[in-house]
Amino acid sequence: MQINRFNEFRFARRFRVANRVLQIILGLFLIVSLNFLAAKYFSRIDLTQSGTYTLAPESKAYIRELDELVEIIVTIPNDPDVEELQQIHQHLKKLFREYQAAGTINGQTYIQIEFVDVYRQRKRAQELANKYNLTQENIILVAMGDRTREVRQADLYEVEDNQITGFRGEKAITSAIIDVSSKDEDKIYFLVGHGEMRLDDVDPLRGLSELESFLRERNYSLATLDLAIDSDVPADADLIVIPSPQASLLPEEVEKLRRYMSERNGRMIVLIDPGRRHGMDDLFYDWGVLADDMVVKDDGPDFRAQGGDLIIRRFAEHPITELLVDYQITAFFGPPRPVRTDPAALRDPRLKVTQIIGTSDQSWAERDYRTQSPEQFDEGRDLKGPITIATVSTRSSGTELGITIPGGRFVAFGNSDFITNNRLRAFGNRTLIFNSINWTLARNSRLNIATRPLESYQIVMSERDLTRTLLYFAIIPGATALLGFFIFLIRRR
Repeated sequence: MQINRFNEFRFARRFRVANRVLQIILGLFLIVSLNFLAAKYFSRIDLTQSGTYTLAPESKAYIRELDELVEIIVTIPNDPDVEELQQIHQHLKKLFREYQAAGTINGQTYIQIEFVDVYRQRKRAQELANKYNLTQENIILVAMGDRTREVRQADLYEVEDNQITGFRGEKAITSAIIDVSSKDEDKIYFLVGHGEMRLDDVDPLRGLSELESFLRERNYSLATLDLAIDSDVPADADLIVIPSPQASLLPEEVEKLRRYMSERNGRMIVLIDPGRRHGMDDLFYDWGVLADDMVVKDDGPDFRAQGGDLIIRRFAEHPITELLVDYQITAFFGPPRPVRTDPAALRDPRLKVTQIIGTSDQSWAERDYRTQSPEQFDEGRDLKGPITIATVSTRSSGTELGITIPGGRFVAFGNSDFITNNRLRAFGNRTLIFNSINWTLARNSRLNIATRPLESYQIVMSERDLTRTLLYFAIIPGATALLGFFIFLIRRR
């Protein structure tokens, strides 16, 4: 009898051991399986009200079309002593997990994310500098092959009244991915033949070689246009830039430009300087713009720089100036001429003219700049500030009586110095011309990805509510656990 009980006990013991081993094996299998599925089928629940960390359907659609690897390299430092940098890294890491998940298609990875500390990872930083001509930190570099696009820290957030109000990182990153992966390059023609500034000129004061490199690196195709030779504006012209002509365009050349703008939904950026006759008055009139033959003077202490440059601080709300307004970024111009809304232009309900850059209240536009010395404001003859020195014109397209009416976009600056080699290094100048190009080509409106508000939550509780919460979630569970522990000890005895 005792032997049978012993055997039963031994069997039961072996059974318990086997059961525990089986449980361990099943547990390990479950853990491995869950990790495998999690790695292969990434999924996450975004509990933020605005879906801050969930990719928009547009982003996912563009990512699914990728056929080459996109490298995203983050050089924004993660300084533990700087709370702002920590928050940026937190936002980016959560967002990039979504990009990596969306970029893994049929087991193939099309998006690769890398965070690089340029101070601690010197060797890697040098490799990136050699490969992508990377010379700056605090950026996100998006690259596919030899095509690159830089996303700056300022591009990631929306700012109002010096306060960060929204996260627009997805729009910035997806836009960069589209730019580097696009097979179709926007074709930009730079006008020549009238003493314009040239793309191949390395001169610091008149050359545009820095601008050429900047645009080619961002997947733009560049060419020159000589209207004295070409019978018309080429059919593949997506944008025409006229950079500071030193002589007047011929009437037949101006007519070709007017036809391009009015009949082909044209896009144009014109940069003209004081003291030069350009011959494009009729073209300006078509787009509701008046470029007075004056020179703008500014005595505002915060608007005048050494050497005669103007510090541009006054920007109107517009997609071209959005970043400069949000972050209070300045630009630097040489002496400009007024470029403003033409009060005599014909009223066109489809045409909208916006004055986007102005000078200080202490400025004026000098009409007698060729003869008057010293220059001073003359009431009734000169224009009193603030003076508008840049405009944007938009003509909406439509259909009337079955006829399609083309639209167009036209940007006019009363200065060209800000895009030359020695001034383009200024962040405000570079941003201004780059955003102007993007806006005229509607690059910044191709994505309908909303800025996500940054959400923060605070629980406000009275002392009574706090006591009740502690009772429900701390004291009662703790007491229950303690009672169970005592029962366990008693049973062991």
